[in-house]
Amino acid sequence: MKTNFTTLAAAACLSAALAGCGHSEIDTVNATTIPQDSTHTYKTALSNRASCEKENWRKFKDDTNRTVVEYRCELKNGAALLAAFRQQKIGDTQHDFQGYYNGLDQTAGSIQNPEALEKQLADTQSQLARLQANGTPPADTPEALKQGLVNRASEMDAAQSAVERAQRELDDARSNQTGVQQERARFEQQEKDTLAQIDKTYGGVTGVSEVFQWYVRDDDVVPAWSGVELAKQDGSTSRLDRNWNQTMGDLLSHRGNDHVHAVLNIPDNIVPGQQPSAS
Repeated sequence: MKTNFTTLAAAACLSAALAGCGHSEIDTVNATTIPQDSTHTYKTALSNRASCEKENWRKFKDDTNRTVVEYRCELKNGAALLAAFRQQKIGDTQHDFQGYYNGLDQTAGSIQNPEALEKQLADTQSQLARLQANGTPPADTPEALKQGLVNRASEMDAAQSAVERAQRELDDARSNQTGVQQERARFEQQEKDTLAQIDKTYGGVTGVSEVFQWYVRDDDVVPAWSGVELAKQDGSTSRLDRNWNQTMGDLLSHRGNDHVHAVLNIPDNIVPGQQPSAS
């Protein structure tokens, strides 16, 4: 019995497609040698790492209709590690700003009390007013009158200088006190903004993925983006850019938790579940 060749060919192609055979853009990326190490392809470099909870490859079209291949690794303990890092950064920030506040308290303590200086100014002003009200001192002789005028002028100069000095001290105290208050308000706002930024970046993270993307056209494979994607409790995601060559080079020699720390820029001494250490 004669079999139609076209029918057989179509069946073979359908079978191959269903079996996942054939060449795709993902296969092209997998087979591409990485620039950092000619003994590795992207597949061997990225796959089977202890740092990954789960791995996934996919392809899609971007906004300009370019084919993009994406590799995604769900980093093991990534969310818990970021939570510990967030707490450490909060503790460090609060510790640093408390040091600023302590310094301001010391400065404030060295400033003279404006209320006491106000009283001092009032006293010197009263003394000057009394001297001015007294008028020319009585004298029996011209010489005594002359000497009395000299003494009165000297007392008036001293009283005037005392008033000016008291006014300067009061002005300085008020200015310094205002400066400390403004500086404290500035530090408080900076602390609030810093803590808000820490929370925005690291708060509410439920999943952490390391992502590599390539543009693929025919057999050309061009790195497009690498970084970390954070999944948040509210359903949103945020991305942290990472240097492609540096990240790829690191994961060739660090396949476990050390790479998770490196790609998240978290010090090695931070571990999931730990309490913030004192700075």
